[in-house]
Amino acid sequence: MGQISLDTNVRKAISQTKIFDRVGYGPHAVQRQLHVAKRDHRFRVLPAGRRTGKSTAGGHELTTAAHVAHAVRNSLEPKGKRHEYWIVGPEYTDAEKEFRVLYNDITRLGMPMDKPGTYYDAVGGNMHLSMWGGRFLVHAKSAKYPGTLVGEGLMGLIMAEAAKLKPNVWTKYCRPMLADYAREKSWALFSTTPEGKNWLYDQFMRGQSTDVLDDQWWSLRMPSWSNDILFPGGRQDPEILEMERDMTEEKFKQEIGAEFTEFVGRVFKRFNEEDHVRNLSYDPRWPLFIAQDAGFSNPSVALFVQVDVFNNVRVIAEYYQTHRQPGEFAADVWEDPRLGPLARAASLLYPDPADPGTAATIADKWQVKSMGGTGGELNDRLDLIRRWLKPDPILAHLEDGDPEKIPKMLIDRSCVNLIREMNDYRYPETREEASGNRNASEHPLKKDDHTPEALGRFFVGHFGHDELPNEQATQSEAVYG
Repeated sequence: MGQISLDTNVRKAISQTKIFDRVGYGPHAVQRQLHVAKRDHRFRVLPAGRRTGKSTAGGHELTTAAHVAHAVRNSLEPKGKRHEYWIVGPEYTDAEKEFRVLYNDITRLGMPMDKPGTYYDAVGGNMHLSMWGGRFLVHAKSAKYPGTLVGEGLMGLIMAEAAKLKPNVWTKYCRPMLADYAREKSWALFSTTPEGKNWLYDQFMRGQSTDVLDDQWWSLRMPSWSNDILFPGGRQDPEILEMERDMTEEKFKQEIGAEFTEFVGRVFKRFNEEDHVRNLSYDPRWPLFIAQDAGFSNPSVALFVQVDVFNNVRVIAEYYQTHRQPGEFAADVWEDPRLGPLARAASLLYPDPADPGTAATIADKWQVKSMGGTGGELNDRLDLIRRWLKPDPILAHLEDGDPEKIPKMLIDRSCVNLIREMNDYRYPETREEASGNRNASEHPLKKDDHTPEALGRFFVGHFGHDELPNEQATQSEAVYG
């Protein structure tokens, strides 16, 4: 009898419901759907609100896995095999929650743990559980140290707070390790509070797809009020309503309603220094542009941007200074040993339309043509930047982490203020933060926004609005011929 047949029969014989009863776990309706879905789907995505019990559900599933490993341990030993599971989180503290549930279950059931081999040091990050002479192993891992994400084949994997992980943690490190036991239905559970429409949203949509290629995927949203034990009043539970009063509408949708919304947390969720920051230099083959944002108490900003024939964007240098008058701003750049030659090589300026005087002063000093069309809706400009943070769609067939699959926008390491603000620019989370902001639920805070403003001026001025394709074509032709 092959391994897959044996494990299938064993799983049928082991009653998950009885195990749950023995450890005192009574899953609520959505948790039950999650557990049932494991029968037919290898990959499950569970975006969940706060206090829903997502970590509890994952930890108890590992308790069932321990029983399966015990039942087949005699067949594993002669083959030198084992059932190994990982819990991977952004930090060890994220992985600790499921590990704690499993550890408490095993202790409560009186099941023997291998010692040495079992360690529970949440502070030091040393969390490993071993049973049946090492035939069942569970390791808590931190994606902060990707070098630790190596090993032998895995039977199962929990991606804790998956939306906060980088996509290559899944594609480059974890997904390949499930291949060894694919015939035995190795599995992955993505449990997380959403973080906007990032890579995890793409996996969620695979679970909603009717495409036969996505048959192995399952997904379901679990808002906080799904936990009818903690919130017996459902959506209208007093505690839910109290949290709603404290949060912005979009924050409530994400953190409590488990909805995927862009308007919470970091504005540029896809941006990360590993993918978007490089050592770049001026390439005379490509045109050079300057994006500008005016300021005095706030910094005056100039970004030096190149665009190749495939419309890939490279930000190669920046100017960022406070308390500079327009003439001083222009002179600072012109006389700088590094920035001056770039200003002389530039052909177009994409200025701040709110301060035409500054734009005229620097355009005259730098001898560049000042372009229009750099205003409009803030969210249009932000969406254009987000689009260039992704790789070109023609590279979609490549695996994440492939060296050829680079984003359409890269930033030189010298642009320390642009890098910092791309990381720190964010939306309001509380009603107090949002007070006084126009369209507060969709507009970021007026903080750490100076280089993104300049960058957005460039994108909308150079590539145009979606509804103005003729303008986009005209400006591209003016540069490239």
